[in-house]
Amino acid sequence: MDFAEFDMLAEPLRQRSARERARHGFALVDGLVSTPEVIALVEGRMGIVLPDKYKVFMTRYGGGVFGFVELFPLVEPGKPARYGDVWSENEQWFPEGDFVAVAAVGTGDYWGFPVTEGRCHEQVWFHFHDQDDHEPVAADFLEFIAEEGLKSPADRVMERRALDDRRSW
Repeated sequence: MDFAEFDMLAEPLRQRSARERARHGFALVDGLVSTPEVIALVEGRMGIVLPDKYKVFMTRYGGGVFGFVELFPLVEPGKPARYGDVWSENEQWFPEGDFVAVAAVGTGDYWGFPVTEGRCHEQVWFHFHDQDDHEPVAADFLEFIAEEGLKSPADRVMERRALDDRRSW
């Protein structure tokens, strides 16, 4: 998926977020954007290279709430965000540097990127805290956000049911 396609998918969420902020004072997109300079500081401090699509997303859309997922923002190391950020969360939970968590699932598990020789993989993986294991969930960050951020859990259940129904024909 490229950014042109993703932007089209995300536009209804952005519009609804603006309406909800005006009407109720909360947004569905926090937009805690980062700068290329801050991203470079985080990469340097962590000794890793983040995936390009992730870095572009963080400069365009940012961390915090994005629909149905909450992303850790990228902030200057040592200046933690209100509810956690990429550098401090990984410093605490993944200090060995073989996985970079970018979002908490809420169960002690994380979504993020495996790291090989200082370079994050493009694919997004799910990290199971109780098994210290990972499994792939998306080919790249935009596909992950399209699936987890733009679709509710109910949407995903309905899609699975429709797929199961087609298979049973």
